[in-house]
Amino acid sequence: MIRLKVVRNSLHPWIFTKMVAHSNPRPRAGTLVEVRTREGEFVGRGFYHPRQTIAIRLLTEDPAEEIDEAFFRRSLARAKTLRENVLKLPERTDAYRLAHAEADGLSGIVIDKFADVLVVEAFTAGALAAGEWIASALRDLYPQARIAFRASEKTQEREGVSFEALTRKYPAPTGVEIRENGLRLRVDFASIHKTGYFLDQRENRLAVGELAAGREVFDLFSYTGGFALNALRGGAKKVVAVELDELAIELARENARLNGLPGEEQALEFRHADVFDFLRECVAQGQRADLAIADPAKLAGAKEELPRALRTYGDLNRLAVQAVKPGGILVTCSCSGLVSEETFRSVVSRSAALAGSELQVFRVTGAGPDHPVSSVFPEGRYLKVIFARVLERKRKGGT
Repeated sequence: MIRLKVVRNSLHPWIFTKMVAHSNPRPRAGTLVEVRTREGEFVGRGFYHPRQTIAIRLLTEDPAEEIDEAFFRRSLARAKTLRENVLKLPERTDAYRLAHAEADGLSGIVIDKFADVLVVEAFTAGALAAGEWIASALRDLYPQARIAFRASEKTQEREGVSFEALTRKYPAPTGVEIRENGLRLRVDFASIHKTGYFLDQRENRLAVGELAAGREVFDLFSYTGGFALNALRGGAKKVVAVELDELAIELARENARLNGLPGEEQALEFRHADVFDFLRECVAQGQRADLAIADPAKLAGAKEELPRALRTYGDLNRLAVQAVKPGGILVTCSCSGLVSEETFRSVVSRSAALAGSELQVFRVTGAGPDHPVSSVFPEGRYLKVIFARVLERKRKGGT
């Protein structure tokens, strides 16, 4: 049992270490604990960490609810109901986020479904203790599925635990084929990031496809070709996919072949290059696209990284605006949760002004509906995507 030394004034599922009267000795990282107020009143149950800023990740505030296998079965059944019965995602795709951490009451745990493979990614030491319960619950819900556990080296170092035994027992297959927006896509679990593929951009990739007809497109940070292939399927005349990861480019080529893309009247060029170098070259040579998508990896994972991240977003968007024809479209993204939508929009607007343009924003979106946001955990809305026309600024005395 862990007691609080201050009053908890919110329903946020994180309890910070400064709020906790730690016992001596402290429980190990990932221990399931019961939390009570100074007066002994029940607060909740969750995962404990003795050294992290987030000391406790609450899973329940119901005193009658134990954290056990049945808890994970109930939680995952609710998550499954949202994706399959409410959103009806299986009618459109066989790849979606099954459990989105805090938004599904599973703080620090993400589960993505790729066809018949369920990939569990842990961000908390607590997932190690609960691993077998999670696996058992998933087997009950998806008897034919293969279960795989992943935890990044960064997570294991931060949490001070090793997930090796769990990942060895539940390894990911080499890869799997999924369907999305009418496309067949190969997901390679051995060499790519996160749980295998960035499912959060599904609806935004579809929207790009709807805008791409007859246009020349730059897909910046193309990764395995998600935006590029949706643009081609939507009728783009030419797509240049820019990516620094050679393994990702090879998988993008394979995905293009799987779908018979490009078509007869189309062109697809893969450019192995740093996006900033590519854009500077385009600006210097006057090469512009009708539509550009800038979707970089997370630039700010901690508060101390924010100043550098904002400068990078600024430089990227200034160059991207310059590489879009007047009247063309820029789709620019940030998946850094520490960068608010207001801040990101401000950075992008300032970048456009520095490039001598203004933006006519016509759509601002985020992650797909399988990445819900809890009202008590607004930080869960991490992805920002701005769709805008690039217009030449009217100067004083001009027309």
